[in-house]
Amino acid sequence: MRLNVRFTVVACLMIVSLCSVSATDLVKGPVKLFLLGGQSNMDGCGQTEELPEAYQTHPANIVTWDNQKKTWVPLTTDSMSLARRHQFGPELAFSHLLAKAFPDHTIAIAKTSAGGTKLHTQWVPGKGMYQRFMSNVGNARAQLEEAGVDYEIGGMLWMQGESDSETVEMAEAYEANLKLLIADVRKQTGQAELPFVMGRISSSLLKKTPWNFDQARTVQAAQEAVAAEDKQVHIIHTDALTTKKDNTHFDTKAQLTLGKQMAEVILSLDSDLAAESNRSPKEAD
Repeated sequence: MRLNVRFTVVACLMIVSLCSVSATDLVKGPVKLFLLGGQSNMDGCGQTEELPEAYQTHPANIVTWDNQKKTWVPLTTDSMSLARRHQFGPELAFSHLLAKAFPDHTIAIAKTSAGGTKLHTQWVPGKGMYQRFMSNVGNARAQLEEAGVDYEIGGMLWMQGESDSETVEMAEAYEANLKLLIADVRKQTGQAELPFVMGRISSSLLKKTPWNFDQARTVQAAQEAVAAEDKQVHIIHTDALTTKKDNTHFDTKAQLTLGKQMAEVILSLDSDLAAESNRSPKEAD
């Protein structure tokens, strides 16, 4: 009962916050825009009611693009988050750290994800999820431009690959497909060296799960190969992250850790902050 009350209070505060400000009030330049894509572990199964105190109140300089309403809203108040009872993915901890590092910027999150989606049939350029992703990004950028706000795209975060582990065909095509996706995102954004930060799928998938992920090792190897070949692709190993009982979906603690590690990679790449970071930009275990 106590958790339900806490959830209700948090939800009410979020709704009040959403109704009290306009998109114009929320987004102030300069803006650092981050693109997020993937499947269920990008959707996120982090539970709002389990958040540590440091994450219960979100910095005012974080906004999320609401793909349904086509407007900027405060963190965790977009239509998808509300529909999922405020569950979150890596964007929560990621944006908190970026907001702290860049207090004079607005940290803008444009996230498109859907559980169970495959790179091989849905995320490669020209397919449904990729088109949806690029449409959402385009709408988010258009509103920033219409508002006359200075912005830069700081990078893309990617957590996907579990579903491509289901068959040999999809797993063996993963490396080539991932390269196609990265190349086209860079082409569409006009940034030939856009940083791409991805979580390598977890070896926990090879334990007992409700699904078949027999080819997880092949997908992991493909992700490693893409990161090794491209200096602007950075990989985060997720084997140490805890999951729910299904051995597939990251729990609250794991999602916060993943988001924090993704933020540390981005911060290590920033020229103003690189000297302060001793972490390798290629891997954040």
